[in-house]
Amino acid sequence: MVPLVCLAVAQMAWGSVAVAQEAGDSAETSPSAASDADTATVIRLAPVTVTAEKMTGTAQETPVTMTVVTGEDLERAVVRDTKEIIRRVPNMYVTTAGQHSTVSMISLRGVTPLMKTENPVGFFVDGVHYRHPDMDLLDIDRVEVLRGPQSTLYGRNTEAGAINIVTRDPEPFWEGAVSFGYGNYDTKTVTAIVGGPLWNNDWSFRTALRYLDSDGYFTREPDGVEDVDDASDLNTRVKLRWNPDGPWDVIAAYDGQRYRDGMTNIAASLDQLRDDPHTVYADRIGFNNTDVHSGSLRVVYEAPWFAVTSISSYTDEEKISGNDVDATVFDMFRLDTEIETSRFTQELRLSSLDNDSGPRWVAGMYYFDQTDNEDVEFDMSGIGFGVQDIHTETDTLNMAAFGQVTWPVLDNLSVIGGLRYDYERKEVDNRQTMAAMGLDYRTSPEMTFDAWLPKVGLEYTPLPNIMTYFTYSQGYKAGGFNNLGSPGQEIYDAEYTTNYEVGVKSSFFDNRLQANVSLFWIDWTDQQVEEIILTQSRITNAGKSVSRGIEVETAWQATEGLLLTGSVGWNDAHFTEYMDGGNDYSGNRPPNAPIYTYSIGADYTFDNGLYAHADWLGMGGLYYDTANTQKEDHYGLLNFKIGYEWENFELAFWMKNALDEAYATRAFDMGGGTYGGIAGDPRTFGMVVTARW
Repeated sequence: MVPLVCLAVAQMAWGSVAVAQEAGDSAETSPSAASDADTATVIRLAPVTVTAEKMTGTAQETPVTMTVVTGEDLERAVVRDTKEIIRRVPNMYVTTAGQHSTVSMISLRGVTPLMKTENPVGFFVDGVHYRHPDMDLLDIDRVEVLRGPQSTLYGRNTEAGAINIVTRDPEPFWEGAVSFGYGNYDTKTVTAIVGGPLWNNDWSFRTALRYLDSDGYFTREPDGVEDVDDASDLNTRVKLRWNPDGPWDVIAAYDGQRYRDGMTNIAASLDQLRDDPHTVYADRIGFNNTDVHSGSLRVVYEAPWFAVTSISSYTDEEKISGNDVDATVFDMFRLDTEIETSRFTQELRLSSLDNDSGPRWVAGMYYFDQTDNEDVEFDMSGIGFGVQDIHTETDTLNMAAFGQVTWPVLDNLSVIGGLRYDYERKEVDNRQTMAAMGLDYRTSPEMTFDAWLPKVGLEYTPLPNIMTYFTYSQGYKAGGFNNLGSPGQEIYDAEYTTNYEVGVKSSFFDNRLQANVSLFWIDWTDQQVEEIILTQSRITNAGKSVSRGIEVETAWQATEGLLLTGSVGWNDAHFTEYMDGGNDYSGNRPPNAPIYTYSIGADYTFDNGLYAHADWLGMGGLYYDTANTQKEDHYGLLNFKIGYEWENFELAFWMKNALDEAYATRAFDMGGGTYGGIAGDPRTFGMVVTARW
């Protein structure tokens, strides 16, 4: 086992590389290996199909900076949730407050989120918007992470980028898999997938289920309770497809999740966290309950000259949590929250056909209607201040029209143009009471925001294996209502980003080597900035920032069995204007955005069914506060997997954070300038047995 680990030193698995089955030329690359059975083996990287521009293309021929991770890559690297995807993407980082928490904030290229605003990175599953990006990955075809503003095509809250998760669709042939896993912390997993035809080949279905049960990582002192963050997680998906011979393709889908955990994970100081990361001293064992039900209908009709796509969805999400936020043995501060969200979305679009040789175009309309009911109870009875209650109902209506075209003006030169008009209205009913302070405050504001969101660019292919592109685009994130703000100071305005980007996508040595490079410059205006102390939050549009940087991604199929990959992202993001309380923060970095991220790795497949895979994922230069006084030191995580495949079976052993690195996933002011935090996962390991048919 040890020699294999040494051989598979660090893999950044963002795409599955294969040795291509055909001997024909392809400028596209991805990580997954196959051989030509009829002729001499051709070693090269195989194409990956994407829908980043809401039309089908290949990743290497699409003028968008993106990272693509296929379902095979996820299985090879034992990637279970979106947080593990994000670690593999240059200049991307996620701040979390626990598993499936309501606080999951994604930063990209230095554009950062806030606790009480929506993420600047849009999150979509099969074309359907989700509010919370912290999700398990079940039966995935691929994940596309698009970097840079995607507001023209994706709309609201995609000023920094977008994550597209594409799940596997039903097919008219039988296939399935069952796997059982066991790991330390008494972690047990069961996964089952089955799909095939119904009645005839016009109808098919696919269903997937995963169940996890674990004691969790944290121990409470002084009583030594070891399962204060125990977890159980049930995920399921069912798809039904009608795809007759002809122009129609209709898929109805249901997604559900039921998650429960103890959520007792806060360390009262960062020094305590770094010395003993998974010991807590809370007097109260917390809880975190998540229930999600989502249904969607996707209808595609291919007319002779264009395609029509309709995506309708309805989602109910409920997240209930309780925490001991003082994180001590004394009963001082307790926080309970409940967020119920119901959402309907409808997108209707027309587009050129996939095989059209002329202009590629898409145009459409979008409708979004969401209701959020949030209850916050902050109990300070232990120190004599009673209970602060907040109830907020927010109705959000968003409507948009959009279009984009890529028009070839020469054989190797195309012009890109796009525009979106986005309108959003928010109606809020908020009441805040605190009997001990004589507070009973109610307000019902209405806010409207709108923006024109253009994109222009050039796509130039000087050689068949090299594509270059330049884009100018604008991003936008609507304002809103901060129910944790002081009375009369809850409303904040929209913020805007302007992005300039130049990129090169290239392949060499008969498509065995891929090298992609992008340079970007982002101007960030009317920036939403936030100061947090415990549960209190203040958001203003006081900031202006700039972010400029570089991203590099490579993949090399060195031999038929050996794949080497790597990536690096670096950004210089800083405030150019920001005054707060007499303090000038110009030149400081925004919080929760690392200066650099990187990953390196290898994957080796032997001829006898044995394989070894490893990756090293690192980041550094992250601050937790605007003053840049609280910093997370550089750290890297080593992960590996070793397995053996025979006939229809697989046996694998895996380990994550093999060096047991201590690090924080979130830190915040506990009061008086003392920062507490939440530790990331410790070393975990286990085995999994899989049967496929």
